[in-house]
Amino acid sequence: MFSLPSTTTVKTRVQENWKPALTIALISVPLSIALSIASGAGPLPGLIAGIWGTLIGSIFIGSEYNVLGAAGALTTVLFAATLTAPLGLGAAILPILALFTGAMVFIIWLLRLERYLYYIPSSVMYGFAAGVAILIAVGQLFDATGLSRLSRTGHLTGDIEKFFTNTDLIHTPSVLTFVVFLALILTFKRFVKKVPAVIPAAILGIIFGYFEATYFSLDIISLQDKFGTFAATLALPVAWDGLIAIFKSHAALKLVLEVSGLIALIAVLETLITAKLGDKLTKTESSSSRELLGLSLSNFGSGIFGGLPTTGVFIRTGANIKAGATHRTSGILAAIFTAIIALLVLPFFSFLPMAVIAAILVNTALGLLELEKFKEYWHHERESFVVAITVALITILHDAGLGVGVGAIMALLIFASKIAHGRFDVIWNYSDGTQEEIRRERHLHIPSEKSIDFASYSIAGNIGYIDASRHFSNLKVMAQSHAVPAVIIRLRNLFSIDFEGAEALNDAVAELVTNKTQVFISSASPHIEKELVAYPVFKTLKDQGCFTAKTTDAIALIKK
Repeated sequence: MFSLPSTTTVKTRVQENWKPALTIALISVPLSIALSIASGAGPLPGLIAGIWGTLIGSIFIGSEYNVLGAAGALTTVLFAATLTAPLGLGAAILPILALFTGAMVFIIWLLRLERYLYYIPSSVMYGFAAGVAILIAVGQLFDATGLSRLSRTGHLTGDIEKFFTNTDLIHTPSVLTFVVFLALILTFKRFVKKVPAVIPAAILGIIFGYFEATYFSLDIISLQDKFGTFAATLALPVAWDGLIAIFKSHAALKLVLEVSGLIALIAVLETLITAKLGDKLTKTESSSSRELLGLSLSNFGSGIFGGLPTTGVFIRTGANIKAGATHRTSGILAAIFTAIIALLVLPFFSFLPMAVIAAILVNTALGLLELEKFKEYWHHERESFVVAITVALITILHDAGLGVGVGAIMALLIFASKIAHGRFDVIWNYSDGTQEEIRRERHLHIPSEKSIDFASYSIAGNIGYIDASRHFSNLKVMAQSHAVPAVIIRLRNLFSIDFEGAEALNDAVAELVTNKTQVFISSASPHIEKELVAYPVFKTLKDQGCFTAKTTDAIALIKK
């Protein structure tokens, strides 16, 4: 699967990809720290994910451009997990969740189950992302207003209630810092497209924090004030005894499996979507199977070294492509540069005000909030709009897992409702030589204005238990009308038929034959024909020469 390149090739790839790699690293350090804090951990686990998760993922994933790491889409799930962690593990549960997530994604890869995840429509993911975006933004109320020392409740209504209970403690300099830096980030994004706004925001934030702490003493809470001093490191301790204890407790294991299952689902979908978007931008094609293997190993690597669960992140992947990356070497170098930056300058990040972290996270939330998609759904597909809004509301007010689950079920029911109408076309051939084509009407109506010579009834896609009754009803209407002397059932575009579908078609044809209607079966594939002739009615039609290779052959037989 993998082969080692020559020294010359490595040198060329490094020369072509070191600049985009450095760009990704400069994005990754402040963003990973911010997302780590939003996930309920200290600043470092996200950075560990941005080093080891990115490095291992970049080596093994299928896409040449996808960059794995800590992601905004996972923050609310991870934060909730720290609050409900079994055995009093708290934030120490996060590396363990990364390991469990890696195992679950590995099982999905091994059994090739990713094909079934494609049945979860984009409306569910956009709704989930919108819910997460709002939760991230609301979660910054405390840090943006100088209330960083207050603990969050983990629920939207609880956080809002706690915030308004403590409005007398709001710190004006912190609010001004948040507003100025958020405005700076948004302005920079609008007018300077080539440099990601998080880079200058972090640099200016560190400089401002240093001067504020050294000369001005405005009492703006910094990373150091909230989390203490932190030294640069490439690994954090993992609660291995906690992992063993989880396996000894049925309740704890059940909870961890549920949470990591949700994380794995989100991570797989995010990674595959990000890879496909990267393919679209670069006009390449990646392997979804290798993408999942890389995601699994990325989570194992991050978890072993004490990091957060990882997933594909489009803000990094998109920046990687825009910066001119040509190969996965960019992701590998980005992880190395992130490690170097962490080792050399991480202590300076302790000066970064929490209000600046809040501004960075609100900007991340705005990036997750795809309002244009909601507008498209509203104008073109109201059902998808309802699904997306429902998922967002449940994610915000109750639980992300429930939101995704309800959204997937709603989408499935909508899909079932649509295909239950049956996909069919009818061509009415009148005695005066004219034709009228009816395409996929929900109900079949027999025309009464002209005398019908014969009808051509085309079925496309599949006939299954969901839509079988619709085709039976349509053909029964023809039979009982006594207005259609002959029917050609055209099956050229029918690709599959299950037991109930074949049985319904058999009953419909029997009804037509009983009512003295000529029936011809045209253009059926050998597989479909074999399924049908197992029934006596179709066997009789076959013996009578009423199965034809072409519709024109059936028409010729009718006109004899």
